Amino acid sequence: MGIVDLTDGEPTPYGDPQTRRKEAQQAAEILGAAQRLTLGLPNRYLRDTVEARRALAEVYRTLRPMVVFGLLPQDQHPDHLAAAEIALNARFYAKLTKTDMPGDPYYPPLLFRYATSHLRRVLLPSAVVDISSAFQRKLKAVLAYQSQFGWRKEELVDRLTTTAKFYGGKIGVAYGEPIFSPEELPIWDPVHLLPP
Repeated sequence: MGIVDLTDGEPTPYGDPQTRRKEAQQAAEILGAAQRLTLGLPNRYLRDTVEARRALAEVYRTLRPMVVFGLLPQDQHPDHLAAAEIALNARFYAKLTKTDMPGDPYYPPLLFRYATSHLRRVLLPSAVVDISSAFQRKLKAVLAYQSQFGWRKEELVDRLTTTAKFYGGKIGVAYGEPIFSPEELPIWDPVHLLPP
């Protein structure tokens, strides 16, 4: 598993680049990510441009992920909306032939989208994933960003817990994570949909 940050978050009202890099690395380690990359696209001015698509497409071509998790294109933050489009359109660019991009053409088979924690809408997801066994690790990874969330830790933990319990209740588990797909979800083995 790898994580790609499109921007370095600078300027951000809290923390500084060095602190955020350290927090991001700590969160990646908590999640078990093999690598974390930062593309250095402009924070606050992120746009779905050919250059942005190519930068992420090159990552897709190099790492060849089976699943890409990108933001849901419903958000208050313009950068988040742009990031959602970049993730989708880079997927197309990654399969291009007759290009000077490094790596062989590649089209990630699945694109899942997720909602940010500050989105205050109840959405109908494409699926809900049982995250009961990983929920505490998720909280720990989010709270690694002390400069961003430390001052409102209790509020954030309460919101994430409430949301995860809500979606978990929809599938009869303790904690669930909604995922969204711009395409129909393939099921290769229906038996795997059965509870253990």
